[in-house]
Amino acid sequence: MPGARIWRRLTAEWKIKLFLGGAITALFWSGYFRLEQGSRGSMTLMPALAIDRMIPFTPEAAIIYISQLVTMPAVIWMMISRRQLLYCCRGLLLLIGVSFVIYYFRPTMIVRPEVIAGRYYIYDLIVGTDQNSNACPSLHAAFGIFTAGCAWDVFNGWETRRWLTGVTWAWAAAVLVSTLLIKQHVILDLLAGGVLGMVSWWFAGRLPNPIAAPGNADPTP
Repeated sequence: MPGARIWRRLTAEWKIKLFLGGAITALFWSGYFRLEQGSRGSMTLMPALAIDRMIPFTPEAAIIYISQLVTMPAVIWMMISRRQLLYCCRGLLLLIGVSFVIYYFRPTMIVRPEVIAGRYYIYDLIVGTDQNSNACPSLHAAFGIFTAGCAWDVFNGWETRRWLTGVTWAWAAAVLVSTLLIKQHVILDLLAGGVLGMVSWWFAGRLPNPIAAPGNADPTP
């Protein structure tokens, strides 16, 4: 896809992207950190299955874990119509709302391995800002599946649609694996998060194709 077309997609409805993105981001992080400070139910330790115990602790995978902060916004910024953005926000609000209700009434946690502080900078950054609660459902899994689903709709009409969607799914899978490698989640967290992400994408109604909409023509790259 030529640079001019990419730029047109990135700048399409940019004011709405900034507003909705900023509002949802503020809503998410304020609620997420508040839930870490207290919830209504008693804390439940998520059980580690045999496969969880077989996965080695690999703090270097933290770089992949935090990459979702870039990959998810990248797909959203490639949306070209206001309708697509609103549909996406509808799914995200369901995803965030359901997860927060679960965190409040059924709080869960995981046990992190003991690591010498200062040895792994990015891993230290994660554990220093994110507590070991809010474990199930995994939001990394939920956002990853939701984003991969959106990618299939966003790249609709592109000759490279299957390739780009495949890359998005592959990266989402890598992020999910990284959550296990750094012991931020267990398999059950990922399963619950994956279901939540898929349901939220379905609730978004599948993003409408903007290509045929007046003023939004975007020839197949």
